Amino acid sequence: QRIASPLEIVRREDCAGDAAVLRVIIDDYRVAGLVVGLPLHMSGDEGGKAREARVFGLAIATATGLGVQFHDERFTTSIAEDHLRAAGLSRYKRRQRRDKIAAQLMLQSFLDSRHCY
Repeated sequence: QRIASPLEIVRREDCAGDAAVLRVIIDDYRVAGLVVGLPLHMSGDEGGKAREARVFGLAIATATGLGVQFHDERFTTSIAEDHLRAAGLSRYKRRQRRDKIAAQLMLQSFLDSRHCY
């Protein structure tokens, strides 16, 4: 639980479908807990999208029986885009990988905040 690596992007459908997909991943990878990105405003305040993230997090916690932590995801998409552009990827390839890299950055930030090295 020290290095985040991207796994896959799960496109949300409905609560039951999301939970079913997550249960398979949880079983396959022996997941200990879940981290949900919290899209905060630049001020740090929560808006509508953050409320949606909290509702989603609570729903998957209930459906999976695992604890959920919420973590600030500000700037992750922008940073991911910068990394992918620096790697020389085409616009199409950047678009395919951007969400996965942004999620990895958010999770790594969460892990770093929990460990003292």
